[in-house]
Amino acid sequence: MSNNINNEKINAFFDYFNNTSRTTVEFLVDGIGWLVVLKENIEIVSDNWFASTKYTASTCKILEPDKASLLCFTNVYQKNSTFVENNNNVKYNLLFDEICIFVDKVVAFH
Repeated sequence: MSNNINNEKINAFFDYFNNTSRTTVEFLVDGIGWLVVLKENIEIVSDNWFASTKYTASTCKILEPDKASLLCFTNVYQKNSTFVENNNNVKYNLLFDEICIFVDKVVAFH
């Protein structure tokens, strides 16, 4: 039964990730909080060209697709809680270079 729920959750996540027009997808992980994955590379350039910030796109895959229990991500970010709409501020902080998350710990995404 839980395997079917995990399959549905993974399919819904990938459908949303692949079909949304947004450049980022945020998802809530029980025990960690909101995480951000980027669909494409982002560069924020400020008036001072020394202060440009580059963010590398995330990747997402299912580890052991037949079991559908683990989602593995690279380049997972968290929103900077002190971010103010200003080109000199860092919008995201790299939280994990790589992380695998049990599907049942993913609570929500948008």
